Amino acid sequence: MTSSTRSSDALLDSAVELIAESGVDGLTLSTVARRAGVSRATAYREFGDKDGLVAAVGRHEVGRMVAAAYSAIDLFAPVPEIARTATLFALRYLRDHRAFQYIRTHEPGRLLTIAIPHGDSELNLVETVATFAEPLIAARGDAMLALSPRQAAEVVVRTVLSHALISGSGLTDEQVAETAARAISRGRDG
Repeated sequence: MTSSTRSSDALLDSAVELIAESGVDGLTLSTVARRAGVSRATAYREFGDKDGLVAAVGRHEVGRMVAAAYSAIDLFAPVPEIARTATLFALRYLRDHRAFQYIRTHEPGRLLTIAIPHGDSELNLVETVATFAEPLIAARGDAMLALSPRQAAEVVVRTVLSHALISGSGLTDEQVAETAARAISRGRDG
């Protein structure tokens, strides 16, 4: 799928709804097409197969999260504050994302499959989100960063994912966000 069409958007939205209700394991292109009100042939033409659909859903949802983050984070704040607010934003966003929560609770292996690179996987969540997050971290320049902008983005993404995946943490979101900010920063003065 190279461009967004009305049917691909309807299919992606329907797939996210179905994942939130019953997960990825039982997801089929036929049920997604039926929910979207399009033909099964359209679903296959747009995504090829279930793996293509799941990869497209992942990219689509990452894009939605990043777009929401760009509008919620003050890009003119000092680097540690950008890292702190980006971490808090991502944790809250993932906690409110029904499909992510279903998979985290019922199909956690699926998250590990997309979070780390393996084989010819189309989606590597850490690298994909870090690529989008890098400009947020780099917005204020490198002077306050203890790492390159790409490395700093990866630290924030890995921190968010590990905290979001493990329930029952002894750390609050604010403590996680402060730790991420300290990990990538040379100092706290803007």
